Amino acid sequence: MTIALTEDEWTVLRRIPETDLVDAAADLSMLTPESLDARALLEDMIPLIIHRLRDEGLPLSKYDRDDLEALSTSERASVARLQGLKPNASVSAMVKAGQKVYKTYLKTRPGNPVALLLPTLLPVIARVAE
Repeated sequence: MTIALTEDEWTVLRRIPETDLVDAAADLSMLTPESLDARALLEDMIPLIIHRLRDEGLPLSKYDRDDLEALSTSERASVARLQGLKPNASVSAMVKAGQKVYKTYLKTRPGNPVALLLPTLLPVIARVAE
């Protein structure tokens, strides 16, 4: 399954360096073509990231609070469900749950490229996971 990025989403995401995208794709066991289409790669990556987040949870830190607060109510509910929380969970509860996952990532996957991109991808992930 692939998704289609909106033009507004792509305007923000086009700034992600290609090396970061390739590293994240490799972490997701994706093969990247020699000629990279960043938008197509992102559209293919998002469902894989959502699948991983459903399995492992969202690695969040206290620095992600503003990103969560910037989401709409329905997007926050979507993120809460990805974390296994009730849709009306508070941002504090979401951060607390995410910090537990983040600690695991620090031990087992330090500098994980998907985790590093997560704050930037959060609105898209929330929209697609709804």
